[in-house]
Amino acid sequence: MLEEARNGVFAAQTENVKALEQAWKLINKTINAAYSRGDNSSAEIHTKLLAQVYCAFAEAVLSKVIHTPNGLTSEEIAQVKVKGKRNIVDAWKKCVELALRKVDGKSSGHIANTQKKITSLIDSYIYDPSLLRNKIAHGQWKVALNSNNTKVNVSITEKVNSITVIELYRYKAAFQSLFRIVEDIIESPNKAHHRDYWAHIVKFEESQLQMKAWTVENKIENLKAKKARANFKRAS
Repeated sequence: MLEEARNGVFAAQTENVKALEQAWKLINKTINAAYSRGDNSSAEIHTKLLAQVYCAFAEAVLSKVIHTPNGLTSEEIAQVKVKGKRNIVDAWKKCVELALRKVDGKSSGHIANTQKKITSLIDSYIYDPSLLRNKIAHGQWKVALNSNNTKVNVSITEKVNSITVIELYRYKAAFQSLFRIVEDIIESPNKAHHRDYWAHIVKFEESQLQMKAWTVENKIENLKAKKARANFKRAS
């Protein structure tokens, strides 16, 4: 891939990432408004739309990252794209594997430990959402089928119907840490990566611990209380 073409894709995907961030904010605002007025049905429908936006965001970020100027080689980008034709999880793992080859410290165990940690994040925060997104995108909004569409997949059906906006918040917060780690490895493997890796991990663990106590019920209660306070102020 010529550098000019790479830069063009990088710029395009940068714009797409921004657009998807905006879509996330708008749909999240719609969900909050629905919950605050007691319209749980609308909130749940928009939560499924938010799940699709999250997965589209993850795909756009991956494309942006692998096309980072002066990052992966054309051959390496092609390898990631081949994996991506199967699924985004394999593509992210291949991206990490290739990027870590540029990091010094192969004898210290840092690379092996880093790859293990990032792979764990990919499995935990990209696999399930991408699976749900595929089902929802293929019209399986209420009942999920198996991969051959020959019978109902009970476990995935339960996941499709139980996904909450709180889970998506957790997914997105974790993903923010994940892709910043990978960006650092690609853009500055022996400076920014070594300097900021543990800061990213600590931030990830702290945010996940904080959000662990969040529930949809508490969110709804807080939104309704906020709306009641706003109505009271207007009436005063």
